[in-house]
Amino acid sequence: MRIKPYRIPLRNCLYDESSSVCLIIKNHDEEHVEKLKNLGFPVIKEIVSMHDLKSKYNGFETKRQLMNAHDLFLTDDRVINGLPKALGGKFYLAKKIPAPVNLRAKNLRNEIGKALKCTYYKAARGSCNSVRVGTTDMAPAMLIENTMGTLDNLVKHIPKGWDNIQSVGIKTGTSLTLPIYNALPNASTVISNAAADDDEAMEDVEGETEGAEKKEKKEKASKKSKKSPLSRTKAKNIVKAHAKKRAEATA
Repeated sequence: MRIKPYRIPLRNCLYDESSSVCLIIKNHDEEHVEKLKNLGFPVIKEIVSMHDLKSKYNGFETKRQLMNAHDLFLTDDRVINGLPKALGGKFYLAKKIPAPVNLRAKNLRNEIGKALKCTYYKAARGSCNSVRVGTTDMAPAMLIENTMGTLDNLVKHIPKGWDNIQSVGIKTGTSLTLPIYNALPNASTVISNAAADDDEAMEDVEGETEGAEKKEKKEKASKKSKKSPLSRTKAKNIVKAHAKKRAEATA
């Protein structure tokens, strides 16, 4: 199963200074932490190491508090495989899947800036998936731009693309879904296949029936051929018996 979510760029960033982002790093190196803090991203409110996750946030309640405290989690791509165990399943059920960044990049500011200007998609096990494209504070034009841009990029990560998408809708965390696209399955292919199967089935039935009829006729002919010699022999014996009786009567 793919652990890394797909990165989908947005025209309008989801996060501003009022948002809260947590950055997960491999080791707690004071020099490295200060370097990250000085990059000029006030949206990053907390930096935690893998050691912190295993010690400070090792309980269920502390993990829940960490999850609820931030809107987005970024993580050093070197530790992403160990996060499911360190964070627990609640993070992934709540769609708070940490997004990987390359903290070894030469232009670290550019790397984190790109990550903040993206939304993230990870395929669910079922048939429904959700991707964050905006906030209620955004203007309608900004939401439209983000939605259309996300769809254009998202379809690239779905097997068979639009042929495998039956509906698209927009909703908030507490609202009903407003459908904006609906499509039926490719019924023509299904019907044609079903018709072909029916034709093959009919051919099989007709072949079996014809074979059974031929077999029955053959058996009848075989029985007649076996009975015919016996019938002729019997007739000859009867004729001989009558002839003998007539000869005796005449004598």
